[in-house]
Amino acid sequence: MRPVSSASVAVFRMAFGIAMVGNVALYLPVLVDSYYTDTTTHFPYGALTFVSPLPRPGMHLIYVAMGVTGALIALGRWYRTAAWSFFALTTYVFLLDSSYFQNHEYLVSLLALLLALLPVDRRWAMDLRVHPERASPTVPAWVVWLLRFQIGIPYFFGGVAKLNADWLRGEPLRAWLAARTDIGPIDAVLTNANVVWTMTYGALALDLLVVPLLLWRRTRAAAFVVVTCFHLLNAWLFGLFIFPWLMIAATTIFFAPDWPERVLAAWRSRTHATPGATGDRPAAPTGRNASLRPVLVGALAIWVVVQLTLPLRHYAIDGSPNWTEQGHRFAWHMKLRDKSGTATFHVGDAGSAVPVDPADHLGDHQLNRLAGHPERLVHFARHLSALHDGAEVRVDTSVSLNGRRPQPIVDPDVDLASVPLVDWGRRPWILPLEEPLRPGSRGPDG
Repeated sequence: MRPVSSASVAVFRMAFGIAMVGNVALYLPVLVDSYYTDTTTHFPYGALTFVSPLPRPGMHLIYVAMGVTGALIALGRWYRTAAWSFFALTTYVFLLDSSYFQNHEYLVSLLALLLALLPVDRRWAMDLRVHPERASPTVPAWVVWLLRFQIGIPYFFGGVAKLNADWLRGEPLRAWLAARTDIGPIDAVLTNANVVWTMTYGALALDLLVVPLLLWRRTRAAAFVVVTCFHLLNAWLFGLFIFPWLMIAATTIFFAPDWPERVLAAWRSRTHATPGATGDRPAAPTGRNASLRPVLVGALAIWVVVQLTLPLRHYAIDGSPNWTEQGHRFAWHMKLRDKSGTATFHVGDAGSAVPVDPADHLGDHQLNRLAGHPERLVHFARHLSALHDGAEVRVDTSVSLNGRRPQPIVDPDVDLASVPLVDWGRRPWILPLEEPLRPGSRGPDG
């Protein structure tokens, strides 16, 4: 396999760094305090209870450092140190509280690790002024393909996750579009049945097909236009922070590796070339890659296998992951469920338990994501138990999924403070989903 132009991965690196600076700018003014310093407890991932936030000045310093290292990644200055530092910082912040889980934050950590490892700083990097011997017009072809693979994973598994009964019946997208009463004249458009079904099945088809369409040269440009419109629509309807913008920029990795050179050459030929000049020609890849070392092959194989199998683990567990939450995270289940409900905790023996309102302990964002998430109910029960000398903690819940009638999500007779934090199989204390989707949620045939 011949090496390919290093231009596309250099643009990828710069776009990632710029997006990370933008992410910090969104979080630092308000969200850092409300998420990490204004609450009394946090919800770790499984048994990672030792990961805890720093005091307020420390958390602000962490985000400032993330912004600085993001800028250095984009500039290609002190690149390796900046990339590894950013990966460590963003992964630390990601692991602080599962109630703030976002698929794009997970993707950012994965991409940060890859960028710290891959030779994406051989082109258009400030470090090359100091070390020009590191410059190269090419990179191994597998570098480009690995980034394509990683960006393709959220698209494909986002489509696989949509192959569930609720999405195929238009929920929760129908409810979210109906709730957008703040956009004036087009309210009626968003609630039109044909529009809902077009968006529902259009999003499913796009997720499943966009990667092969981007890889095929004849459909690449059209696919990129469609996926760009898709992300812009998501940004307009749902916000989603930096995710739509990052994915638009990252999806350019599917173009030919020398596409930035061709764009620059075309621009220069229009603005600076003398008559008859064609501008700078893209650097032609020369030579062949050295054979991949066995250790590298093994590492790449492990990475690929993990990325392909982790999103499928919920199939080995009974129950819908949208209800039980088992296998829901790290599986690219994006915008698939709308949960609302209440949770009242009872601390003490069954005969003399004292009710506790979780609103006295949690921030609004944490509270909104507590009742419908069994694992977080367990973490909060353990927190209350610790505050009350190891007392038993039970919880009465009433949870609605995608507009269903509310029902309990956990067994109210189980002491959740004694439930294991890590359980690889079906958790018997999570009650099965019994309420059907409401009759108003019908298929495209009515």
